[in-house]
Amino acid sequence: MYDVWLLLQDKLFFIYVSKNEEWKKRYQEDWGYVSSMVRFFQWWIKREFKEDLSVEVDILPVIPGRLFDRINLAYLLRDHRERGFSIFHFYLTYFGPLWSDCRMDVYHGENFGLAAWLRPKVFSSDFKNEKFFADNNCAKISHIICHEIIRRKMKKRKVYFDQVHKIWDLHTKDDVPFLYYNKQFNRVSQNGEYKYVTIDASKLEY
Repeated sequence: MYDVWLLLQDKLFFIYVSKNEEWKKRYQEDWGYVSSMVRFFQWWIKREFKEDLSVEVDILPVIPGRLFDRINLAYLLRDHRERGFSIFHFYLTYFGPLWSDCRMDVYHGENFGLAAWLRPKVFSSDFKNEKFFADNNCAKISHIICHEIIRRKMKKRKVYFDQVHKIWDLHTKDDVPFLYYNKQFNRVSQNGEYKYVTIDASKLEY
């Protein structure tokens, strides 16, 4: 087990998954935010966890196949293994997992994250689009990143899993506010012009 930990790479690779016929449109509408969000999370991980990960992002156009070769969680887990199990791959997908331990449309495994990427039905001003992406995607991505970064510190599941869910419940059930950041990565209020949203990692005990 210990040998496996030694092989982990200090790398986080975001992969934006799109249907082949939609990727150019999604690239035009989403990619500016996705690429800036990736840079934000590189900064956030270093600030909150003192982990200096190299971070990359790419888009994966896929052609949905027949019944037994559809793009799903199992397909992406295979893709993760083929790309290199020691790298933390995070898939931003147009679908949610059929099953998850988390109470939302995300999935976490060893060196693996998946979150359904939600998009506004109608694109309007840049500020409104960014606010939508932040509220509906950023926070849950931070949730999964917390699972994995704490797991990599060789903590037990009760720590890296239950602790994160405890904080998530404080945000979603007990009205403890998420943390909001502007485009300069400065903390702002929920009523300010924010671009990114995360859970409050300072409340994690590990």
